[in-house]
Amino acid sequence: MWDQIIGQERAVEALKNAVARPVHAYLIIGPRGSGADEGARALAGALVEATGDTRVARGRHPDVVEFRPTANEYSIERDVRESILPEMHAAPIEGPRKCVLLLEAERLNDPSANALLKSIEEPPPRTVVILVADSADALPATIRSRCQRIDFGALTEDVVLSALEADGIDLKAAQLATSLAGGRLDRARLLSGDFASLRLAFSDVPSRFGGFGASAAFLAAGLTSVLDDAVSKVEEEQAREIAEADAEIDRMGYAARTAQAMRKRMQERQKRMLRRSRTDALLEGLAAMESVYRDALAPNAPPLNIDRAPLSMSARDATAGLDAVAKARKACSSTPTEALLLERLILNLPTSAN
Repeated sequence: MWDQIIGQERAVEALKNAVARPVHAYLIIGPRGSGADEGARALAGALVEATGDTRVARGRHPDVVEFRPTANEYSIERDVRESILPEMHAAPIEGPRKCVLLLEAERLNDPSANALLKSIEEPPPRTVVILVADSADALPATIRSRCQRIDFGALTEDVVLSALEADGIDLKAAQLATSLAGGRLDRARLLSGDFASLRLAFSDVPSRFGGFGASAAFLAAGLTSVLDDAVSKVEEEQAREIAEADAEIDRMGYAARTAQAMRKRMQERQKRMLRRSRTDALLEGLAAMESVYRDALAPNAPPLNIDRAPLSMSARDATAGLDAVAKARKACSSTPTEALLLERLILNLPTSAN
């Protein structure tokens, strides 16, 4: 699994040293897409003595349990007390240890962090807790002080481009994805793959909106359809994963209670992933639209969208477009329906692009 971590040689060395002298808790800091999540999984795989086991990377190893917040923040009841703490105190099933991964740990609010504090400070002897966050400052000092810290840096564009080319991505598509991804390899891979058509659909809207309600409704419906297509790919992959996981659990011959717990964990993880994939797709679409207005605002600067010329519009209109997208992003968690959010967004866009 170490070879899945790109451009982070110093962090990988620190992780491997940690395997040789394990402690009770780790804090891995790095921006999204930098390889911090993959680093946490590689560390966990090594600690449970499953380095070559692909189940770790796929979230299916019984002794490596991943958590993300079920909402905007970790819930003290649903996430911490009902899920995380019981897993921390459960015995390992296959290996010498159990690793509990808290991804996006920066979204621990004070009550959730306080509820976890004692178990992070003094977990059961065979449990290791690994927190991953994009910023150390977002975590309470009481949590930070109880973990061994390992830092991941932001990836350079050269590293991201090389990784995409190694994946077999066409050079032009790889260059475009790298330009738009902001140093995030995960985004670059999506933009050159499953989200390529989504990016095109959203980035076309600023030049297509005619300023009328019917036009906004038509464009919003088209974007909703594109989002449906993007999420359907996740659903198809999840169906394959469930079938594989069921066969794997049967083959391993786990006790009935363990098998039931593993299937429940898989189902809950997939529900979270499906909700997140819809949100991520929408946010990626908004980012695509935003990049068009940024290019229009600075037409003489190197464009983010290197496959098209910047739109011709005033700085005032470009700024209005950016403001409209920013409001839509902020409203993602509060607007009742996605279609309504998209239609309101489009109605607030400037109409002078050409």
